[in-house]
Amino acid sequence: MPRDDAKRTCGFCGAELPEPKGPGRRRVYCDAGHRRQAQRRRERERPSAGEGRRSLGQEIAAELHRLAGALLEATYAGEDLAELVQRARAVQNEIDCFLAAEVLAGRARGARWDDIGRAVNVTAETARSKWQADRVRRQLDHRALSQRAAPLPAPRTLASIQPGKTAVPADGPAPGAPVTARQRLAAALSQAQRESGFSIRRIADLTMLSPSFISRVLSGERLPSWDLVCHLCTIVGQEPRELRLLCEVAHGITQPARQTVTEYIASLKAALRGLHLAAARPSPEQVHRRSNGRVPAWLVAQVLNGDAVPEWEILGATVTALGGQAADFKPLWEAIHYSVLMADDSRVSGLVTDPTT
Repeated sequence: MPRDDAKRTCGFCGAELPEPKGPGRRRVYCDAGHRRQAQRRRERERPSAGEGRRSLGQEIAAELHRLAGALLEATYAGEDLAELVQRARAVQNEIDCFLAAEVLAGRARGARWDDIGRAVNVTAETARSKWQADRVRRQLDHRALSQRAAPLPAPRTLASIQPGKTAVPADGPAPGAPVTARQRLAAALSQAQRESGFSIRRIADLTMLSPSFISRVLSGERLPSWDLVCHLCTIVGQEPRELRLLCEVAHGITQPARQTVTEYIASLKAALRGLHLAAARPSPEQVHRRSNGRVPAWLVAQVLNGDAVPEWEILGATVTALGGQAADFKPLWEAIHYSVLMADDSRVSGLVTDPTT
């Protein structure tokens, strides 16, 4: 019986469909336009090959976890009340979307409004009015468009934490919570130190600094200057340019000097490789899985090798999968695309096209 009821509502907007007047297949959508829009939605939400199916509710819950971690990070960073309120509202908005998605999924499985009302402690009529199918789908479509257009930025005041103070509890950040720009820089330096085989004491001797100070730099308790970052990179055999963006963001520097398009592309490649280092160099397959299948492994390899500059949605997903803040990389990506528009070089233009199309 629930299946018959489902067939009498539009599969896109949820509007009631007229009863069939004769033999043949029953209508599933109001019109051809709704059929095409429903198909586009399915294509957008379809998981990549080889990936387990992930519901929209699970996707929203994962984003909710990230936003809650960012809110916690912001409280440790001492951000002002207005910023904390904005982040708390982002969490609340995601909770609203999560509930809407789960109600929609429950209705698709045949749940009655009485059952849904009891679950959320409201009357069936209130639940039906609040989570009408067309209203929920508009809400979720708006959420999807908003996320693609403007990824949420990292906490703005983390780079201004006073030296010697940590931005997270002594036992480390919560599992899955985002890390600060300072911690990403420290993670990259620490990984480079481990790969080099140099002990902290040996590095301290070569820099003429105390082992305790070097230890605090590698743990993220002290924010090193760019000169010190360059010196440490020289010692452990790391390319300093790969850590430049991490260092600038940690110091709150957001306006790099104007460069040519080839220099911008080289800077993006170096910044991505530095972020890759901070993430302990995961394989392209691991990055693919961390992006929830949005970025193919072969494209991850191309991006890290500097062979492709994909569209922002792909690049932002790659940065996020590597544990970075997409907002830190977007100005550099925008500078590349602006420079390509001004350049008359087909080789560069070909590099900055979307390789997925």
